Amino acid sequence: MDEKNRQGDGVKTVGGWVAVATELRAAIDRGRHAPGSRLPSERALSEQFGVSRVTMRRAIAELEGEGLLRVARGSGAYVRADMPVRFKLGDKVRFSKDLTATEANLTRKVLSTSEIPANANIATRLNLQPGEMVLEMRVVAYADELPVSVVIRSCSAMRFPGLTEKFAATGSFTAALKDYGVTDYWRRSTDITARMPTEAEARLLQQSRLTPVLAYAGEDVDADGTVISCQIGCFASERVVVTV
Repeated sequence: MDEKNRQGDGVKTVGGWVAVATELRAAIDRGRHAPGSRLPSERALSEQFGVSRVTMRRAIAELEGEGLLRVARGSGAYVRADMPVRFKLGDKVRFSKDLTATEANLTRKVLSTSEIPANANIATRLNLQPGEMVLEMRVVAYADELPVSVVIRSCSAMRFPGLTEKFAATGSFTAALKDYGVTDYWRRSTDITARMPTEAEARLLQQSRLTPVLAYAGEDVDADGTVISCQIGCFASERVVVTV
C-alpha cells in the first residue's frame, strides 16, 4: 500500500481534523513534503485523506498555528523553509531525545562556565543558602548552524565539583551526572512565558530584539526528590514548537 493510501486509511480510522493534522505533520517530519514546497491543493488533500474540505482546512490552520506551514491566500499552503524544531516537554527532559528537527543536525555548545555565589533566585530554586557557590553553564543549542535556544544551567558546586568540565567533554548532562551517582533525574516543573529577548539573548539567537522568545525556567530532581539543577533560558519562538 502506498503512502497516500496509508494516510487516508489512518485518518478514516481515527477521524477528525486532529487525525488529519497528525498524519500531515508526520509526513512533513519524514520529509515527504520538503521545506519550502507547496502542498497539494485543499481539494486534492481532502480526497487523499478522505475528509471534507472544512476538516482539511482546520487541520492546515492547526499546522499553520504551529509554524509548520505558511498559507498564502490564493496560492496555497507551503512548508516553512526554516522548519521549526520540536521540543517535547515531559517529566523527563533530555536534549537528544526531546528536541527533534527534520533533517537537522542538533548540537550544543558550551559558551562559558563559571563558579559564582548563588543569588536569591538561584538559591531558592536549588534549595541552597544565598551566597553558596554554584556552577553555572551557559549553553546554546543549534539545529544545523541556526541557534534555537540559550540556557543558563546551575547546580551546587559542593555536590558536583568539576561538572562543567565533564559536561563540556561529553556534551551530555545526563552522562556527566553519572560520575556523581545520579543515574536518572526528572523535571519537577517548568514555567514558560513569552517575553522580549535581552540584548545578549537576541545576539546569541541571531534574531531581532523585536521578536519575542519563549522564556522558561525549571528544576530537575533526582530519585530522592532532591533538586540537582535549575535551568533558566529561552527558545527562539519562530524556530521552536513546544509540545506538552
